[in-house]
Amino acid sequence: MKKDFAAGTIRIALWLAAAACLVLQFWVPPFIGLADNADFGKVAGHLALAPVDLGASNFIYFQPNYLHTVHNYWDSPYESSETFLAWTALQISGAKGEGARFDIRYLGAVHAALWLAALALLLRQRRIAGVVAAILIFTDVCYASYLNTFYMDAAAMSGFLILCASACWIAAVEEPSPGQIAACLLGALIYVTSKTQHALWFLLPVIFLAGTGLRCKRGLTRRLGLGSAVLVFAAGGYMLATADPTNRAQALFNKLFFQIGMAPGGAASLRELGVREDELRYIGTHSYAPGTPAGDQTWAQNFYAHTGYPRLAAWYLRHPGRAIGLLWSTLSRDAQELRQNNLSNLRRQEASGTSEQTHRFEVWSNFRSILLRRWPWHMVLWYVLFLAGTARIVLSPRSGPERRLAWVAVGVAVLGLGHFALAALADCLETGRHLLLFQACTDVTICFTVGYAAARIAALRNAR
Repeated sequence: MKKDFAAGTIRIALWLAAAACLVLQFWVPPFIGLADNADFGKVAGHLALAPVDLGASNFIYFQPNYLHTVHNYWDSPYESSETFLAWTALQISGAKGEGARFDIRYLGAVHAALWLAALALLLRQRRIAGVVAAILIFTDVCYASYLNTFYMDAAAMSGFLILCASACWIAAVEEPSPGQIAACLLGALIYVTSKTQHALWFLLPVIFLAGTGLRCKRGLTRRLGLGSAVLVFAAGGYMLATADPTNRAQALFNKLFFQIGMAPGGAASLRELGVREDELRYIGTHSYAPGTPAGDQTWAQNFYAHTGYPRLAAWYLRHPGRAIGLLWSTLSRDAQELRQNNLSNLRRQEASGTSEQTHRFEVWSNFRSILLRRWPWHMVLWYVLFLAGTARIVLSPRSGPERRLAWVAVGVAVLGLGHFALAALADCLETGRHLLLFQACTDVTICFTVGYAAARIAALRNAR
């Protein structure tokens, strides 16, 4: 009884410590967030929100105050679960009337509630060492700064954390409960519908939920697991089917003209990729540069029709050296940028310079950045060893929680590698920021390893 009470007290203390770390960053002055890179409107436009300070602040200052007025409404072509989270924050804040002021910290509180819910799910399990690692890592500013933003990646992170925590919780029990499956479904839906780039990986949670349903003995949980898999499959398919084609074409424009076309023999490569002679003049430009036609919807769709990502994928297969070169360039140069260095964390009145970043809660991101800068090969070695270790458990004849957790760990690693490959091979602007989910998946694999190592050490001690 005393042992259970002590364990419960430790869990509560850890949860409160994590909550305090988040509150200190996004609620206590000088509170932080992340500057807009012109993406906020994709979500805020749906809610008729725009910054109160309309001065030039993109990239250089964090904007916490927004005005709610009909003139700020934009029927954005982008759909995201982040819009629902922002709508929830707007309702809680009461800033619904014409001319009302919205404090972005209400949205930060919604994101934080999801993150802390994920932590609460993790704390229901025995591997406290892995949870301590998760608290240290995911309260770091490189992740926490996304709380006070309209970035769709904030929803992706929130959903991803709940998905991982609930998947571990489900894997640890013989018969999942309806509540466990519902939590996993919630995380999967938030993640998959956050952004088209994340919807691409919807089959991973679908497989997990379907597998969970099939191993359930009770009819209710079996139907709930399989039904949840169908819902996530439908949500992922909907996101991909309704994705804005212009955005896809612009990303390809950047990849072809601003990166591949700039390399030696670039013009020949672009011709092979379907670029027409009259379009070669755009080599060295990107879709946001003045004078490019990438913002024209008709032109962009026509451009994509005679180029396209399937053609780019085939080109990579014919030129594997070029693909490997882009992957290495991303790992050795962009991956070290865990914090986007051109996005400020501070408000205008608190910053002494433009694009200034806070130095609080940056221990973990600084450590990872230094390691990636000095020895990027360690990341390749880490994934090889991690997948080899989890494969040993997965392929063992034993069954039970340890084997199921290993399958979850494999899924996280595959998701991380997929995000890395997509960021490296499909786009080329703000690649460091687009690696956010890759970094998060990598850090989750570290938490898995810490938890497993601590459990093995404890088992060896008890065996003596």
